[in-house]
Amino acid sequence: MTTKEVVDVVEKKEKKDKKSKDKSEKKKEKRSESGGVTKEKKDKKKDKAKQEKLARAVESHLNAEAATAKEDSDAEVDPEDIVKPAEELVPFALPLADDKAHKKIYKLIKKGAKNKSIHRGVKECEKAIKKTPAKTPATAPGEAPGLVIIAGDISPMDVIMHLPLLCEEHNVPYLFIKSRAELGVAACTKRATSVVMLKPSGKKSGKDTEMTDGDKKSSAEEYLEAYKEVLKIAQKEWDAQVQPWVKGTHPMQVAYRESKKQQ
Repeated sequence: MTTKEVVDVVEKKEKKDKKSKDKSEKKKEKRSESGGVTKEKKDKKKDKAKQEKLARAVESHLNAEAATAKEDSDAEVDPEDIVKPAEELVPFALPLADDKAHKKIYKLIKKGAKNKSIHRGVKECEKAIKKTPAKTPATAPGEAPGLVIIAGDISPMDVIMHLPLLCEEHNVPYLFIKSRAELGVAACTKRATSVVMLKPSGKKSGKDTEMTDGDKKSSAEEYLEAYKEVLKIAQKEWDAQVQPWVKGTHPMQVAYRESKKQQ
């Protein structure tokens, strides 16, 4: 073997050793990289587990809230809770009491609350009206089973729209007033009230020991006198404001018909 051949063999061997060395280093690098990736995967698994746990907790909370909301929606809603004060009176606020009558009505309501002769709110008044006998042709005007006072500044108007018709069906006189808030104050409630119903006599109760029998009798007589006075006002305003509409003789109706003829 010549010197050149020996040198070639040595160089080939060195190249082979270098290649094997490079391969072993690359394998080590790959192992280290793969080790790092494995570590990251473990961290991701932990994060994923935490996220899933958090998602389950949020989902259970949302389901609980949805169940509560469904129960609330299934429960009967008090119309008073959805009423908002309106800037204008409802268009069917007839008969409407004048300013002088307003004062008498508020005084009567305060006496009625003291005398326990009052129903408050849409649901309670509706039940009380329905318990009264339905109107018949033989029913006399003086035999009214109560008096309903309705606030005209109601929104949405659907909350009280049925009350006038219900009152007419059961021969219960009614009057509209301008303020729901003032009606609530007069009725001695903590919130504004859409409607109250006044009865001719109060509930019998033996718990009120502060007043003597004479005071109770006097208070009941004062209330009944004020009740009859406001009842007359309601009938008077009905004749003046509602009857002309029923007969078609109201000045606004006459003016409307004349304007139509001119066109």
